[in-house]
Order: sequence, then structure tokens, then C-alpha cells
Amino acid sequence: MSLFLSSLRTEVSSSGRKKLGLGSFSVKITGFPKRNGLGIVYSKRDYFLEPVLNVLHQGADVLQTIHIESGLPWWAFIPMATFCMRSVITLPIAIIQRRGIQKQNSFRPIINSMSPILKAKLASSAQQAQLKRSLDPITHIKTETEQLTADKIVAIAAKEKWKRQRKIFKENGCQTWKFMILPAIQIPLWVSMSYMFRTLTGWNSMSTKPLDISLTTEGLGWVTDLSLPDPYMTLPIILGVVALSNAEWNFRTADLMKLTTRGMKNSLRPTAFDVVITVARASIIFLMAMATQAPAAIVLYWVSSNSFSLCQNYFLDRFLPLRYSPYNRFPGSKAKLSSTPLVKLETR
Repeated sequence: MSLFLSSLRTEVSSSGRKKLGLGSFSVKITGFPKRNGLGIVYSKRDYFLEPVLNVLHQGADVLQTIHIESGLPWWAFIPMATFCMRSVITLPIAIIQRRGIQKQNSFRPIINSMSPILKAKLASSAQQAQLKRSLDPITHIKTETEQLTADKIVAIAAKEKWKRQRKIFKENGCQTWKFMILPAIQIPLWVSMSYMFRTLTGWNSMSTKPLDISLTTEGLGWVTDLSLPDPYMTLPIILGVVALSNAEWNFRTADLMKLTTRGMKNSLRPTAFDVVITVARASIIFLMAMATQAPAAIVLYWVSSNSFSLCQNYFLDRFLPLRYSPYNRFPGSKAKLSSTPLVKLETR
């Protein structure tokens, strides 16, 4: 019975349809397992990804419509659409995030000054407790304070410092979790746009949308067909140079903020940001390798997106600096006369 159901496919013949009065009605039962030479293969629909893919396919249709209405060739439309979308969606969030980081950095001197004070208070409390025990060893009740060691004092001071830091950031509206909003929006946007261009170029086995023929003729220079990979590997090389420049710019900013081993003197212990640097460099190599096989339209979008990120980071560091970083990065820059230094030197 199961084998019968697995191969069941009911179709009403034309004569049978006339007798039953069904007109051109036909009945097909699908969704059952089918038998092939190797055994039974179950066809399963993915109800989780299907709504997401439908939205992305509709987005690809919107891109096609805007491209037709603009009258621009694809080689000019892709960078322009990328810059416009990033300017509207991610740039405002990046500016808000940068101002939040600036606000956090303004509290860093206060937060960093807490650590020695907290350690001194804990050490003083431990000494007083030990002194009381030595004066009255018989009736004295043993407490945790007098058992504080140097390691415990460091751990408790760090925990208390972290608690006060979170309180200060929360009171001033610059919590650290808010800085995850930008990557939470930027990464899905990059993946979605890549999928849309992948659908338009026909480099997608999950889509039934036909290839946009205009992509085969609206190329530029040596890449006349944007639906095929770059035959001279020029776009993948440009992508690698731009992506690596953007990554190294961010790493230099991290060095100036003393978030990496290179930024901290006499420190050989790798930080979490050092691990991020290594992973980012490896991902750039992987992206270049993938770009050699991807259609030129997708690679052009990747180059445009990374170019926008590089320009964005440059201007943010120029006009919204972190910890006086532009005065080290840009030799011609000077502090304003009205600016207040972090440390005031008194002359006698």
C-alpha cells in the first residue's frame, strides 16, 4: 500500500473529464515520496526559508524596476544603488554609534581611576579586619574581609568597576549593546543584496527567476557581460585591495584606542581584537577566492560596498575622532585652541 501511495499520480483523461463534467480539471497528488533507482527520495519543502526567499525575489524585481526607470547601465547603477542604500540605512546608524563611543570614551578616565581606589579600599578593609583579630583573638568572629588576598582584591575590584561602568553608561544612554545594532543591520543587508544580484545574474539554483538579459550587455571596459566572472581577475584583486585597506584602517583605529597588542606597550598577551583581526584577514582571502567564480555584477556590488565602508570610516575618524586619534593619524591636524587636554600640566 505504501509503495502504491508513493508512486500515486492521478490524472483524469479527457474522455473521463467530459463524462464527469470536470472540463479541463486534472487531479495530481504530490508531496508523496518517489521511488528512483537508488530507493525512495522524500521531497520536503522548507517553510522557514520560503517567506524570506520570496521577499528577496520581490526585492530583486524592485531592483530591476528601478534600473529600468533610471535609464542607467548596470555598471553605473550597481555602485550608485549601493551608495544610496548605505547612505540612507547604515550611515545614520554609524554616526549615532560613533557619538555613543565618543561619550563612552569621555568617561574612560573616570572609570579607569576607580580601579586603584577600589583596590586600596579593599586592602584597607582587610588590614583593619586583621588588626581587630590580632587585638581580640578570643571573641573575634572570623569574616571574609580579613581573608582577602591580593588575587581576590583584584577580582572584586574589577567586578565592582565593571558594575559601576555599566551604571554610568546606562545613565548616559551609551550602553555597549547599542553598538551591535550596526552590524545586526549591515550584515543582513549585505547578504540580502548579494542574494538579489545573484538571482538577477542567474547564479542561483534556488530561484526560478530568469536571467536579466541586460546584464549581458551593460558591462564596462573589459567586463562586457556582468552575468559572468571577470575573465582577467581584475575585480577580485580590486576587491581584495579595498577590503584589506578598510580592515587595516579599522585595525589602526583599534591600535590608537589601545585595543590590540600593537597598541599596548610591553604586552605580549593577544586581545580579543587581535583574534578579530586574524579572522578578518582570512575572510578577505576567502572572499577574493569566491569572487573569482562569482558573476561580475555581484563582485561589483562587493567592491562598491567596501569602498563606501572605507570612505565612511575615513570621514568618521576625521570629523568624529576617538581618543584624539586624528592627531596621530593625520599629521597636518592640530587640536583646537578651545579643546581641553586629558591631563593638565602645572608649571611652577
